Amino acid sequence: MEELNNNISFYSDNATALFDQYQSLSFDVVHQSWLSSINLSKYKTALDIGAGSGRDALALHDFGLCVTAIEPAQPLMDKGIALTGDKVSWKSDTLPELPSLNENTYDVILISAVWMHLSKEQQRQSLKRLSSLLNDEGILVITLRHGEFNDGRKAFDVNSTRLIEGAKAFNLTVLHTDNDTDQLNRPDVCWETVVFTRKS
Repeated sequence: MEELNNNISFYSDNATALFDQYQSLSFDVVHQSWLSSINLSKYKTALDIGAGSGRDALALHDFGLCVTAIEPAQPLMDKGIALTGDKVSWKSDTLPELPSLNENTYDVILISAVWMHLSKEQQRQSLKRLSSLLNDEGILVITLRHGEFNDGRKAFDVNSTRLIEGAKAFNLTVLHTDNDTDQLNRPDVCWETVVFTRKS
């Protein structure tokens, strides 16, 4: 948990710069690779874990979803709240436990640029918790960042094959996968996205 707490401190200490960076890209651009294959308007509720600036949470609201946003870095969450107003419900919490959500469930769960901050064991624990949070026929979207940080943040190995195999144990099956370049044009960073569903 020390690495996780250090990462949260980084996001807190750099909230203004990170907010500006996140807001420089639109939801549609960042998530274009999977949005074209998923009809978000047919869902009712969404959970954005690691919501950062609130950009994605606000976009999900604009699709007509009732959105809960999770962000453990308080200064960043404060900026997100200022952006979204009362359109989004915010909570301070972290994977893998997410105790603040209790027994709530959601149709759409988005985890963008978070997974690499979790150790392999935390990734496994998170899949179990996420399966319990996802409604049958809902979707779970996880983006995987490949590339080291040079600013003090800690990243762990992420692997789509391991993720997909691990998810099977929790009744999560793959709907969509893709690879993408970095939208901020960082040459040493690339992304994968895996979209799961949970069958009834």
